[in-house]
Amino acid sequence: MCEKICIYQKKAVSLHKISKQMKNYSTLRSLENRENVESNGIILCMKQEGIAVPPGIDMMYPYIILSLNLSGTSHCLYDMKDIRAQKNDLTFFLPGHIIRHLEPSEDYTQAWLLFDPSKFKDSELKFNPSDMELLSQSPICHLTDEQAENLLLLLGAINYIASRSEENLPNKHRLLEQQLSVTYELYMSIRHEQDTEWNKDRMGHIYLTFCNLVVEHHKEERNVNYYAKLLGYDPRYFSKIFRAYNDGTSPLEWIQNYISNQAKRMISEHPEQTIKEVAFQLGFPTTANFCRYFKRATGIYPQAYKEALSTSEDA
Repeated sequence: MCEKICIYQKKAVSLHKISKQMKNYSTLRSLENRENVESNGIILCMKQEGIAVPPGIDMMYPYIILSLNLSGTSHCLYDMKDIRAQKNDLTFFLPGHIIRHLEPSEDYTQAWLLFDPSKFKDSELKFNPSDMELLSQSPICHLTDEQAENLLLLLGAINYIASRSEENLPNKHRLLEQQLSVTYELYMSIRHEQDTEWNKDRMGHIYLTFCNLVVEHHKEERNVNYYAKLLGYDPRYFSKIFRAYNDGTSPLEWIQNYISNQAKRMISEHPEQTIKEVAFQLGFPTTANFCRYFKRATGIYPQAYKEALSTSEDA
């Protein structure tokens, strides 16, 4: 990612003075801005005094909005959560959330980018669920002076590209995709550095919730997809973050280990029960199905485990 950022920053440096000459948009509600979003998928303002929308009004945008505080302080409610930004604070507002902008300080200035994610849904710009959850919970982070300058250089390049016509810049949309992708990656790399502890605590909560769900539903459901959907995650992504948190153990392995341990406990504590009875109590449709499942998890069939247990006790 670093190499990619450097490449685009070099391009942005030469375009920075040009981007300052581009027209600033005064309000998101103007017809001109709506047409710009519909045609390019992007609106950008390099420097604006005050806020771009009337204060005190609840608004829900279908767009992603980045706002970098250049000076002063701003104040808004994001899904009724109080968000206050100072110089070099960057807010990343997601679509579908209610934003109420309040009066900023008199010296408040900002640079902002608005773009329509539906215009770039087939591009390399991808948003993963954990990032979206993080941004929904806390849409603001603080940048260093160097990070803020790097972001402004990227925004300058986006501003310039968005202002060009398709005739003058045939690969315009592709360039916008690349610049947006780099901007997003830069922002999320900063967020991940700052929010390591938040991610750790959040994953711990997800892990415990998953374990409790398995304990509650293992007799009816042994499929990872079922639990991932209950938790609101794509199954593949859930398996990935679960492995990262749980030292390489997959959620499927965790389920198998839990059920096989339950079976071992039942066999050990109630030797009079048949394997068929154990299978029935654990919710398996047939004894054969349970035996195959137990063998995959432990490397031994349940009857062999029962006999080995009985032999060790006799000895």
